[in-house]
Amino acid sequence: MIRLLPYAIALTVVAAIGLQGYRMGYGAAEAARQAEDLARIEAGRILEADRRRIAQERDQLADQLKEQAYADPIIVKRCLSPGRVQRLNAIR
Repeated sequence: MIRLLPYAIALTVVAAIGLQGYRMGYGAAEAARQAEDLARIEAGRILEADRRRIAQERDQLADQLKEQAYADPIIVKRCLSPGRVQRLNAIR
C-alpha cells in the first residue's frame, strides 16, 4: 500500500493539472467565440448603416429626377415639351 502512495499522488497531480488546462482552454475558446460574435455584430451594424445611407441617396436621386421631370412647363396640354421628350428618350 505504501508503495502505491507516490503513484496515487502523481496521478492526482497530473489529473489536477489536466483539469486546470481544460478549464483554461475552455475559457480561451469561450473568449474567442465572444470576440467573433462581437465582430459579426459590428460588421452587421456597418452593413446596416451603409444600406441606410445608400437608400437615402437613392431617395434623394429619385426626388431630384422627379423635380427635373416636372421642371419643364407644359406648353401644349396634349404634347410633351422637347426637354421631356429628350429625357424620356435618354431613359431607354
